[in-house]
Order: sequence, then structure tokens, then C-alpha cells
Amino acid sequence: MRIISGIHKSRVLKSPETDKVRPTSDRAKETLFNMLTNRFDLTGIILFDLFCGTGNLGLEAISRGAEKCYFVDEDVRTVKKNIEMLKVQDSSEVIKSEVLGFLNLNYAIKPDLVFCDPPYEYKKYPELTEKISDMKTILVLEHSDKFAHEEKYSEQLVFIKKVGTVNFTVYDFS
Repeated sequence: MRIISGIHKSRVLKSPETDKVRPTSDRAKETLFNMLTNRFDLTGIILFDLFCGTGNLGLEAISRGAEKCYFVDEDVRTVKKNIEMLKVQDSSEVIKSEVLGFLNLNYAIKPDLVFCDPPYEYKKYPELTEKISDMKTILVLEHSDKFAHEEKYSEQLVFIKKVGTVNFTVYDFS
């Protein structure tokens, strides 16, 4: 797992020593960012990386010019190591929290983009999507084939892309 592009291009990120975390593959991440950067300018944006794990997606965005990323997860050990290794502490804030709890705090920061990569067996997609849609932002949701898209968000749907076993759905709630 490495940074694909930007100022930290080719830097290898640390992975946790557990199989409970499923970092986005380089191939899937490269495809996602190619599609995102064709539609959105990442330069100077504020973003959330929810269920961040290694911080792979948020760190890629920082490497490509994002101003600040808020990394949120219940286990933040690996993302902290990667932030330190890349020396991007000024562009990063790590929050150890359950994601819905974090979002329910009515966080004062309003992100331009939200990466969200919950465990594939996550049961609270409707609550999660509703909360993020209320934030008037762009949502990049990573999910399994079992995820059912909610019809009420079909007008905000930007694209759906499958890369190997990974699915990305992007909504524009802004």
C-alpha cells in the first residue's frame, strides 16, 4: 500500500498487523482518485476520512493538495504512525471515536469531501448516509456488493465504480 500521486508519491504506508482492517488496494485507490480528480478539485479542501484505518485515502488526498484531513476511527494507532512517517501532522487531526458518535456531535468543521470506508458488515449505512447528506458535502462511500443504494439519494449519485471486490459510490450532497 503506497501513496499513488502528489508530493508523497511512491511512499509506502504502514499496515496494521491484523486482518480486521481492509486497506483500499493501490489499484482501487488509483482508479477512485482518477475519477474524483476529473470531477473535483482536491486542492485546498477539508475532508473527513471516516473508518480511516491506515489513513490511506485521506493521506492520498493530502499528498494531492488537500489542506486538512480529520481521521476518525476507534483504533487510530496505524494512521498516527503513517501521519508521523509522512510528516503531515499540520494537515492532519486524528480523532479516536465511533463514527456516528463523532458525526452526532454536530462537529463544527464542515468538510468539502468525506471518505467513508466502514467494515463490510456495517449495519448502520442508512443513518450514516443521512447524517453525511445533512452536511452538504461530497461522500465517497466504499462498500461490498451487498450494499443497497437508497433510492432517495439517486439524484445526488455521481458515479458507482467497481474495482475488483471493492465498490465506490460517490454522492454530491453539496
